[in-house]
Amino acid sequence: MVKAVFGTLAGRWSVRGEVFLLIGVLAYASATLLAQGFATLPGFDEGSPLDNSSDIAASIGLMLASALAMARWQRPLLRRSWLLGAAAMFLIWLAEAAADQLAPPYTVVVGLWALATGLLVLGLRPYAMKRSVIMALYIGIAAQLVAHLDLVWLKGILGAHRVMHPRLALINDVGELCAVLAYIAAFLYARGSGLDAHSAASRLTRWRHGAARARVCFSYIAQEHQIPHSLPIAVALAQDHPDVDVHIAGAPRQLSFARSMLDARGIQAPLQFDELRQPLEGRLGVPCKKRQLRLNALYFSGFDAVVVPERTSTYLRRLPLPRTRLIGTEHGAGDREVTYAPEVARYDFLMLAGRKQARRLLELGYAREERLATGVYAKFDWVGAQTPARRRFNNGRPTVLYNPHFESALSSWATHGQAVLDYFARSTRYNLIFAPHLRLFDPPSAAKYRPFERYRGLSHLHIDLGSASCVDMHYTADADLYLGDVSSQVVEFLMRPRPCVFINAHGHDWRDDPHYRFWTLGPVIESADALDTALASAFATHAQMVDAQLAYVADSFGEVRVGHSATRGATAITSFLHREADAEAQQRSAGLATSTAP
Repeated sequence: MVKAVFGTLAGRWSVRGEVFLLIGVLAYASATLLAQGFATLPGFDEGSPLDNSSDIAASIGLMLASALAMARWQRPLLRRSWLLGAAAMFLIWLAEAAADQLAPPYTVVVGLWALATGLLVLGLRPYAMKRSVIMALYIGIAAQLVAHLDLVWLKGILGAHRVMHPRLALINDVGELCAVLAYIAAFLYARGSGLDAHSAASRLTRWRHGAARARVCFSYIAQEHQIPHSLPIAVALAQDHPDVDVHIAGAPRQLSFARSMLDARGIQAPLQFDELRQPLEGRLGVPCKKRQLRLNALYFSGFDAVVVPERTSTYLRRLPLPRTRLIGTEHGAGDREVTYAPEVARYDFLMLAGRKQARRLLELGYAREERLATGVYAKFDWVGAQTPARRRFNNGRPTVLYNPHFESALSSWATHGQAVLDYFARSTRYNLIFAPHLRLFDPPSAAKYRPFERYRGLSHLHIDLGSASCVDMHYTADADLYLGDVSSQVVEFLMRPRPCVFINAHGHDWRDDPHYRFWTLGPVIESADALDTALASAFATHAQMVDAQLAYVADSFGEVRVGHSATRGATAITSFLHREADAEAQQRSAGLATSTAP
């Protein structure tokens, strides 16, 4: 009867069973508080109703977390979370039982509660995407602090011999009960969040046979310049493959930029936007990408594949995500050593622009031919070589784009940057666009613009430390000459062959180094003092460089068809997932055959 009534209510109100349990917890707390306030319930075992209720609530929390841990035993990430929750509730129950029966020093009680709180934070961290879980946890911590501050004040500061005033005892009891109930509420919110179901077993085999939908997440945890390298693929995947659910995940800043790119092009696609939970230090502007990945591990575990344009996300391979494939798109096609770092081997599948990168990675053993695709440089579909020049300056002078890298060991900015700007400030022959790598001044705050105030009145200088124009290739389209050091943006610049000058700011022996191959495409100078001669030479002799530049671009982007690259990437992803589904089915069949063998 009761089950039928609650089932009817749940169906009518679309309320989960967890919500009814939460309502029950709150009703129980309210009744206990009223009973304590009006002294209508006698205490038992020499404890007040509130005090005894904390013991009971901790026992309920322990049983709830233990049951959830057992039910998810085969899923390591979930099992760990709920075991930590159960351990925390056991410590709280132990603290309350010890306080009632043994009268230990207050430091033992407070210490057990503090340890329990730490375990709860660790256990519930995978559910941090859900604000309700975090809010319940914060409320519990606040109530716990209130409950124990008066205890520490009385016993620790005024002296252990002091007898607690009844009102202080009431505050202590109310705080502890509210803390336990808030922690149980956090459990219930986590249970009802849908993340457990989201992270269920792989759907690939059923998807292969049309019985389920595959899930693919395009994750963005870094600067906006990386987003155009995979977002067009997400759109193509969502539009051309209706049997795949496509999610876009990131912090508000990244999601806003992605939406603005879609809106600017009038693109409508069935994409789901999910905000990743940010660590506290991330909200304060401190880089913490790996912590962000750990914090959202449970979210990522719910996808058949996660597509990323940067290497930090290969850290996901160190997390318990056994069924989530990691697909890399890269965000450049340069020659630097980092392009061929060992971390590339952590990808399950890799999409590259051309054979240059593929050839090198295969030689190093960091990739396999069947697990990579070439001809994918999705950025060009939206902001590629077709980007029109806007001719920012109308004075007839040639325009130079100065694009220093952000890595101090390779960049020309720290040692020569100011001299470069001063040279162009004095120049009557050239315009300058100073648009460094986005990470050099990220985020481009007003304080970071302040040192450049002295160039403000110069009509032939334009300084941009990180606007959207640094991402959309308008500066590379507008410039007549590229001046830089090791940024892969030079490869995009050379889609239309033009003069280049490179600054060897740290005296690298680069001539026979394959990681500096692009430095063979223009004059290389050691300091800003040589700029005048190098710029004139680069323009005068560029005709001799055109063939080498065309060959370099063909090796880097030869298989890329502008306007079709994203579709090629989407097809590569679904083909890879089909192969993975077939492999899963074969493994399952082999396992069944082995288990039924006599």
